[in-house]
Amino acid sequence: MRFISKRALATLTAIAAALACIAALGVYLRARMDRPQNGHYGDLSGWQTISGRWSAADAVLSNSNYGRGDMLIAQHSNGKNYRVSADIRFDFLFSETHYGDAGLVFRATDPEKGVDSYRGYYAGVRPDSQTLVLGRASYDWHPLSLTRLAAPVSPSTWYHMEVSVKGCDIAVVFAPLQSGPQSHANFHDDQCLQEGAVGLRSFYAQASWRNVKIEPF
Repeated sequence: MRFISKRALATLTAIAAALACIAALGVYLRARMDRPQNGHYGDLSGWQTISGRWSAADAVLSNSNYGRGDMLIAQHSNGKNYRVSADIRFDFLFSETHYGDAGLVFRATDPEKGVDSYRGYYAGVRPDSQTLVLGRASYDWHPLSLTRLAAPVSPSTWYHMEVSVKGCDIAVVFAPLQSGPQSHANFHDDQCLQEGAVGLRSFYAQASWRNVKIEPF
C-alpha cells in the first residue's frame, strides 16, 4: 500500500476546496443571470409564459395575441408587500368597440391557461369604457373597484401604472406618461390574498409593457 504524504494530501484538499468554490460560483452566477437586476425586467428571461404570443425588443415586452387573459409571470417576484410599476401601451384594439384591457397582476399564485385561472389580483385599464378596474381572481372574477379614468386612454400611447400592496390595502395609480391627471383606485380587501408573484396580463387586446419594476416595502 502506498501512503500519501502530508504535503500531497494538503494539495489534494486545497484542489478539492477550489473546485467546490468554482462550482458554487457557477450556481450563483446562473441564478444571477436568471434573476432580474435591481428589480427590472427588460427581456423575456426571468418570466413564465401563461399563454399568449410574447416578444421583447428594445426593452419592450409585447403580446400580439388576442387571448382571454394572457399572462407573463415574473419569476423570483413572490412576496407580500411590494410596489410594482410599468409603462403600458395598447398596440391594437378591435376597431368597432375598442374592447379589451391590459394591466398588472400581483400576489398571484397557481397560474394556469384560461380566463382568470389564477389566484391573485389584477389592475387594468379598459379603453372601451375608459375605466380603471381592480379585482381579485380565484379561477373566477371578483370585481373590487371600478373607476372612471381622469383622462382618456388611446392606442399607441404610453401610460404609467403603479400598484402598491401592503397588508390588505391596495392602491393603484394610472396616468399619461408625459402629463395629465392621475386616476386612482384604493381598496381594503377583508379577504385579501397574502402573498404571490407579479405579472403582466392582457385580455382581448394587443399591448406592450416597459420599465417594469418591482420594489419590496
